[in-house]
Amino acid sequence: MLAPPAQTPHRSFTVIPWPRARGGPQVMLSRFIQAARQQGYRVWPRWFVSNRQPCLFIGHSHQERFLAAPRRLVYRVAGMYIEEHFRRFGEKFGDRSFRPEYVTANQKTRDALMQATFVIYQSAWSKRHLDTLHQRPEGSWAIIPNAVPLHHFMPAAQGMQRAVERPLLGTVGFLRSRPRLEVFFDVARRLSQRPRLLIIGEMDHHCQATLAQAMADPYWQNAIRYVPSVPPHTLVRYYQEMDCLLHPVIGDSCPNVVVEALACGVPVVSPQEGGTVELLGGGGIAVDDPERLYGEALRVGLAQGIETILGDLPHYRQQARQQAVQNNDILQLTRRYLEALGFPAPAPFSASPVPLSTEG
Repeated sequence: MLAPPAQTPHRSFTVIPWPRARGGPQVMLSRFIQAARQQGYRVWPRWFVSNRQPCLFIGHSHQERFLAAPRRLVYRVAGMYIEEHFRRFGEKFGDRSFRPEYVTANQKTRDALMQATFVIYQSAWSKRHLDTLHQRPEGSWAIIPNAVPLHHFMPAAQGMQRAVERPLLGTVGFLRSRPRLEVFFDVARRLSQRPRLLIIGEMDHHCQATLAQAMADPYWQNAIRYVPSVPPHTLVRYYQEMDCLLHPVIGDSCPNVVVEALACGVPVVSPQEGGTVELLGGGGIAVDDPERLYGEALRVGLAQGIETILGDLPHYRQQARQQAVQNNDILQLTRRYLEALGFPAPAPFSASPVPLSTEG
């Protein structure tokens, strides 16, 4: 157990759980912790009910131990398990079902929503769904999207105006569920020019089978590059190679990969259902899916969206970067998180070239 700091306790808070994994919430927390520390705040990993320092938490298996603690508790929540969503996917693709443990998880989310002092939602879309569990009173919540260090995630030198002879279409993330790569390859094949494909992320067995099938297809010979795992500090150079990111995920609350791509000047095409559309602005195109199940209309629309972006790529690159600068700067997110934790509004932060890390 770490001892409480002897100095400036008014600039100290804790984060639970401490980010050590590679998932989206842990990535966001790591960036926030590093930015807050660079501004002189003390951030600690394990203070429970024995102290009164503010706490930012994203859910915990033993959260009842500190939900009732005499502290300011800020709950950053991503989303919930939506039974109707699992039902739709289970009926069509047979690879997802709404399991009993999801009911338990939703109940724990509801408990945290009810007992937290303040709640941070990732998107208006996620808040609408979470309101079905518990609707927070006005003034006790905010919508704050994910953010990135803009001095690290940025376009390559001369990248915004570089010529494109054969476009590079990318997709990034934990590649899971049957339609994820199936839709990616199907949409890519509909483009007027065969693109190069860059696929980054660990896969479930469904996506592994889809990738193997595509690799054996003569149409994609020498066109596919798969990178299963990328260290966070080198991920930016892969984004900088892309001309467009296709994020074919329905129901994402606020995907880090989309924010990262925009910051690197990479325009994004995605389905409209979910919080992704709130990130795009002029830096991408979101496509409606009338069937809400990766139907033909969505696939045609995604391909048309990519063609539109490739037809005016310098413009969309500029818009993507501008969108991230205006809305997804980690320094601005840090200011808003610190205010949610109860600290006085800090002075405007200055960017720092110090690399971000997750060391505790």
